[in-house]
Amino acid sequence: MIQNNAFTLFFGDIAVFGISLFLALCARYGALPSSALYILHLETFVGIFCLWSAVFLIAGLYDTKVNFSRKLIPGIVVRAQLANAALAAFIFFLMPGGLTPKVILFVYLCISTVLIVIWRLFLAPFLSARKIERALIVGSGEEARALFHILNEGRFFKFVGAELFDAQLFGDSQLAKEALRARLTAEHFTLVIGDMHSEATRPLVPAFYELTFLDQRVQFMSLHQLYEQIFHRIPPSLIKESWLLENISRTPHMLDDMLKRLFDVVGALVLGLITLPIYPLVYLAVLLDDGGSLFYKTERVGRFNKPMFIYKFRTKNGKDKGADALRSTLKDTRVGRFLRTTRVDELPQFWNILRGDLSFIGPRPEMPALAAVYAERIPYYSMRHLITPGLSGWAQILDFEVPRSGIDVERTIAKLSFDLYYLKQRSFFLDLEIALKTIKAVLARTGT
Repeated sequence: MIQNNAFTLFFGDIAVFGISLFLALCARYGALPSSALYILHLETFVGIFCLWSAVFLIAGLYDTKVNFSRKLIPGIVVRAQLANAALAAFIFFLMPGGLTPKVILFVYLCISTVLIVIWRLFLAPFLSARKIERALIVGSGEEARALFHILNEGRFFKFVGAELFDAQLFGDSQLAKEALRARLTAEHFTLVIGDMHSEATRPLVPAFYELTFLDQRVQFMSLHQLYEQIFHRIPPSLIKESWLLENISRTPHMLDDMLKRLFDVVGALVLGLITLPIYPLVYLAVLLDDGGSLFYKTERVGRFNKPMFIYKFRTKNGKDKGADALRSTLKDTRVGRFLRTTRVDELPQFWNILRGDLSFIGPRPEMPALAAVYAERIPYYSMRHLITPGLSGWAQILDFEVPRSGIDVERTIAKLSFDLYYLKQRSFFLDLEIALKTIKAVLARTGT
């Protein structure tokens, strides 16, 4: 019932771009444009439309969580359109020879911004899902509460009455069933979101079945499926052997893996060669700053728990390389702070990617000492090592509260839920989305 309608939104955005161009031509020439005039301008703008859709993806306008919130969409659209304006200005005005038309660009941006907001707020909901007037979450715990808070602010769901129906409060399953039926009848709920994995909620499954298929009074949805869809992470309470066996496969994704490796090799080779001239400049800056070594070599846990070494430009003080355990006590050098802020210190890792022990996209590699602690304290932590680690990952672009230094079990459990989501959903197109959003994070100086 509630689905990821990214394709619907994408094609709707493209249609709005096309309609906006038509209206901009009407405003520019004061009359309906001829088909030849429209096609002439469309040929120029079609590539721009594709780039702007990529900007929308980076901005999060195809994320389920964003599209549940009516309050977020206008601001995100305006910021994305400002980025689109800068991109179009570069293409139309700064490229050698320039492109035409230039006059209608401003008019077009104004019109398309208004129409995109109207499309996203008022038209898209009718195509993506029917509006639910009354819904009830049957469950308890952090995941149920997190869903309630975000859906209570959304535009598809309207929660009334009690925040949650917690079967644990009744003690007896029969009493819970009777209370649930009475609650649904009294409040006329049309949707039940149930936690099928809770010991307290499982006895209510017959009642869910009767209400959904026999009485047909309500529709039913799995709490954890909806949680995963909205938060783009695996509910931590689900991470058990049964879930891993059902959802995480060690079978190679042949086409996706081939495209991923091709992307890694070509990207690392091109970027590595382009950034080579930066190396002597960094070396000179480091030499003048403290005279220490240029590179820093550090051990990490690679695929299948095998040790690997990654290389960075040194950012800490001290002329020796030092151990990871000791580096946390060292301070950034003046040059080091600049290198870390601009992410220039990461450039040598392109050669790790080319060698194959690192990828552009994947779970971030952990230090062996920390990985050993987490493997002992966090069940199934080592599952994240089933694939090649990455320079950027799903957790990094979505969870900016990932552990920064030292041991942090609670945040690492949260990070693992993102890593497992990536393992379950991984594909070349998901990697492409992460790569685009990583560019945004780098430019905005966020993430890790």
